[in-house]
Amino acid sequence: MQRNEPAPGNLAEPLPSTFKDRKEDGDHLKIWNLPNQLTVARLALSVIFFVLLGIETHVSFYPGKISVVLNVSILVFLLAVVTDILDGYLARKWGLVSTFGRIADPFADKIVVCGGFVMLIGVCPRLVEPWFAVVIIIREFLVSGLRSFLESRGVAFGAALSGKVKMIVQSISIPMVLLYQANFSAIPFGARGSRVAEVLYWLTVSFLSLTLLTTITSSIEYVQRAIKLIREDIAKRSS
Repeated sequence: MQRNEPAPGNLAEPLPSTFKDRKEDGDHLKIWNLPNQLTVARLALSVIFFVLLGIETHVSFYPGKISVVLNVSILVFLLAVVTDILDGYLARKWGLVSTFGRIADPFADKIVVCGGFVMLIGVCPRLVEPWFAVVIIIREFLVSGLRSFLESRGVAFGAALSGKVKMIVQSISIPMVLLYQANFSAIPFGARGSRVAEVLYWLTVSFLSLTLLTTITSSIEYVQRAIKLIREDIAKRSS
């Protein structure tokens, strides 16, 4: 019986299903690596964090003068910060930088930080007012919009040092507000043993002020850099 064999050099011959399966498995493993798992875990931790703050806002669990829920939320937030540090470090060290990671990692950061400040309005209105959270959110939308526009034109727009400093300050400010609100807010100034409460209050106010300062200054720096890159890109396309 005569066999119909493919002509030599016929590159249009479909790949064996086993090869395609292996390729799909490899792509899946590349996306679902440990750094990306940590990013997804940070999103899950943010949900837990918001639920705890929501519970604190609507239902009070106060054994004495200490809020257990807020103290637990501090631990959850700090765990989310640790995953943020680890996923970037491991992705660079193991060469596992992926498109999913580049999109999901800053998205998770914005969810945790912006959502955290929004929730603090209800938890500690004495320290965090609505306009404060609005400034934080506007900055994140502004930078994200500039980055999306520039990268759509093939222009790299990576994170600047000022943005990293801003993120560090914000990651300190949120747990400090929670720490003060959970353990010291019920102690009136001038009362016996209020020294620690007063020091923590003004330290928290200082970090919130620094958060506002770094948010505004980093926004100005990103806008200036974006304008410069846009002008260079226009000149390059025109030449």
